[in-house]
Amino acid sequence: MNCVHLGTGRPMMAFYSKTAARRYAKKCKRKHRKLVPYRCARCDHWHLRTKSNDEHYKVCSCRDHLGRLKRAYLDRDKIEAVCAKINDKAGEEIVKVYECPEYYDVWHLTGIGKKK
Repeated sequence: MNCVHLGTGRPMMAFYSKTAARRYAKKCKRKHRKLVPYRCARCDHWHLRTKSNDEHYKVCSCRDHLGRLKRAYLDRDKIEAVCAKINDKAGEEIVKVYECPEYYDVWHLTGIGKKK
C-alpha cells in the first residue's frame, strides 16, 4: 500500500530507516522549511514532513483495527478540515472525526464502511 500526500494526492517517498530519511532530509533542506522524518503508522516506513506540520498531531496509545498506532490530532478545526478534504477527494463520506477515548480534547479519524 502506498501512502499519498493529503494535499496533492501524490505518492509519498518512503524510507526503510530513520537514518535514510534524515540523510535525504538534510540534502533537501529548504529555506524556512525544515523536513523531519516520522514513522508512518499505516505502512510502517519513514516519511518526511515539514517541521510546522509536526505541531498539529501526535501519536497516542490508541490503535486501529490492524493494531497500528493512531494519530491524535490536537486541534479539532484542523482535523475537520483534513477530514473534509479526504471526503471531497473521494466524492463521498469515507472518514469522520471522533474524540479520543483515552485523552481529553484529542481527536482521531476513523474510516466509515462504504455504502452499497
